[in-house]
Amino acid sequence: MSDIGYPDLHAHLRALEEKGLLVRVKRSINKDTEMHPLVRWQFRGSVPEKERRGFLFENVTDSKGTTYDIPVAVGVLASSQDIYSVGIGCDVPKIKEQWDRAEREQIPPKLIDNAPCQEIVIEGAALNEKGKGVDGIPIPISTPGFDNAPYASCSMFITKDPDTGLQNIGNYRAMVKSPTRLGMNPEIELNQGIHEHWLKYKARGERMPAVLVLGAPPCITFASVH
Repeated sequence: MSDIGYPDLHAHLRALEEKGLLVRVKRSINKDTEMHPLVRWQFRGSVPEKERRGFLFENVTDSKGTTYDIPVAVGVLASSQDIYSVGIGCDVPKIKEQWDRAEREQIPPKLIDNAPCQEIVIEGAALNEKGKGVDGIPIPISTPGFDNAPYASCSMFITKDPDTGLQNIGNYRAMVKSPTRLGMNPEIELNQGIHEHWLKYKARGERMPAVLVLGAPPCITFASVH
């Protein structure tokens, strides 16, 4: 495989499907009780790594009878070395080499106007309308019977140091608390990234701006946990 860059998650999913590494589930799936146990079975049920797949659930519901028009992808980034290699854009034996090169040859950010992820903007009182806030996103319950709420597990938070202007991106679970609120653990015990920024804003008596990214292309997701 040659080096590949995916402009979005859709392109990555197409690449997985072309290689037989993606399963599309078209029947109705309850995100609160069925989705994650089905995917997790391939890790807990002694399925050989070569047979593991990513899943794309196209008909998502919840335990209250809500239906969503947004599909949910699970296990499409690192369910196996083969899946991971597709996302990072190289053959499995070259994954470390690819990471080493990425660290040596870092690419500066390119600022653009009118980004596709900002085509739909909902703000203010409109967020309280049914389906216009967090309740419109089919965030699953990862561990039914144990988790106290739906959690976005592949969620990247971006914050900015108020003193230097440098940004940090990190992967944190995001707990759904209401249609307009999400909670997360900023790794207080490590005092890094988003928590370090939050301490600075707290000292200033200011609210900390933050961006939550869902459904990013693999390069963003991989970089956020590196």
